[in-house]
Amino acid sequence: MKTFDLIHKEVAKLHWTEKAELYNMAFMLLSIPFDSGVGLIFACLWILSMALKNTLLKRWSFFGWHQDKTYHYNKSYHILIPMMCLWVVYLLSLLWTENMVTGWGEVGQLVWILVIPFAFACTDFREISIKCLRIILWLNVLLLSALSVVLLMRMIVQATISAEHSFLWFMMNQDFYYIHHSYMALYILTGLAFLYEEMNHLNKANPSRIVLWVFCFVCLVLFLLCINSRAGLLCLVVLLFMCWLHQTFMRKKYRFAIISLVALSLMVVIVHFSLPSHFRRLSGTVEQIANGDASDGRFAIMGNAWTVIQDNVIWGVGAGDRMDVLTPFYVTEEDPEATVYCPHNQFLDTWMATGIMGLLALLVMLFYPLFVTWKKRLLFPFLFLAVLFLSLLFESMLERQMGVVFVAVMYVYCAMILQITDFETNR
Repeated sequence: MKTFDLIHKEVAKLHWTEKAELYNMAFMLLSIPFDSGVGLIFACLWILSMALKNTLLKRWSFFGWHQDKTYHYNKSYHILIPMMCLWVVYLLSLLWTENMVTGWGEVGQLVWILVIPFAFACTDFREISIKCLRIILWLNVLLLSALSVVLLMRMIVQATISAEHSFLWFMMNQDFYYIHHSYMALYILTGLAFLYEEMNHLNKANPSRIVLWVFCFVCLVLFLLCINSRAGLLCLVVLLFMCWLHQTFMRKKYRFAIISLVALSLMVVIVHFSLPSHFRRLSGTVEQIANGDASDGRFAIMGNAWTVIQDNVIWGVGAGDRMDVLTPFYVTEEDPEATVYCPHNQFLDTWMATGIMGLLALLVMLFYPLFVTWKKRLLFPFLFLAVLFLSLLFESMLERQMGVVFVAVMYVYCAMILQITDFETNR
């Protein structure tokens, strides 16, 4: 009850337009992992609510300039400029693309990495507190945890009804959730990164909150195991290792570091014996990366994209031709109905489509915010950006609408944390 009272107090002091803005952002973030179309609807409502707030309260802000000219939040806006530049580069690539219809479709799908950051840059979020932003992410974590419980119960029921197959068979051979596993893994890893930051707010005086934290952590890890994403499992290992390094060397909690290392080792052993196929997929991928083995299908797909890039290093082939130039690698006379795969690597995908300019914009879009959040000691934004970087190595996250909107929203979310932290520090 105390938590709900705090939530009510934080939200009650806001103007009704700011409440609408906050609610729309929460619904947008909650709906994206389930239906990107609904997420787009709430994105439009979020932008409209910001425009209404700015009109009624006169809180317009153009890239750091505020009406009272007292505070300037340059960093929070600067980290979004490379993202908007990336969309401009995709737009410019239409000048040398041949398939204009597909090209305009690609540019139209990516327009949210321009619109959402620009809408953020035109408003002032000083009245919204960090607590409100934490509440939004807690809602997202709770929703994902509840979803994992429902899906696990469904799978247990299926295994119970089926006389031929066990629960583990269903877990390894059926789709746990209908959304593409790499995208779902990114949503789950974002929740886990937030849970790690929330460890700083746990205390022994509130045991119910500790129980809730443990419940959500276990549910999200099980969710990640069940969707059977190699990229997600690799990112989970790296995320846990970064958290362990932070506890050991930054916070100097050596006892916790030892206990967590033992717990993680036990978890690896449990996964090895209970889910051998999952473990073999992960260990085999790590071995292939270490040995430079390109026999895996995903590495072969990336190799095809690299072949195209070598002939179009500077300008790329254009946003509309990115899939057309890959067709000869898959469609042959013997197999005219073969599936044409995207590069499964956003860096190669962007380089192939837009050339060096697009690749540089994407790299700056990732590494400049990483530098800023590391310097500001903002843990969750840093972990999210690190996980996103790893995810982009194994999947073209900006190929689908769900990835475009989620990345744009989370970048704005990180920029809001940076802006509000600066304001609360300087106030």
